[in-house]
Order: sequence, then C-alpha cells, then structure tokens
Amino acid sequence: MEAPKDKMFTAKVDENLLKAFKHACNNQDTTASQAVRAFMRDYVKKHGQAKLL
Repeated sequence: MEAPKDKMFTAKVDENLLKAFKHACNNQDTTASQAVRAFMRDYVKKHGQAKLL
C-alpha cells in the first residue's frame, strides 16, 4: 500500500486575518497548518464527502 502524498495548498488571505489566525493558533498550542488541516477534515465530513478521506 502506497503512503498518502502530501500537497501544498496556497491561499490569499488578508494580512491582519493571517496575523490574528497565527496568534490564535499559538494560543492554542497548535500550528496554522494543523488548524487548517483540522478545519478541512471537519468541513469535508460536514458536507458529505468523508468517504473521500
């Protein structure tokens, strides 16, 4: 079985939003990447595409 391949995801974000997000992540002892991945997993599950995970 082949290991999953990670891909980069780039998004344009307002500078102030990004700063606030990184600060909030730091306060929760997590990284921005971890928080975005968690959001993406929850979003996919919520919108009926969990079978693709």
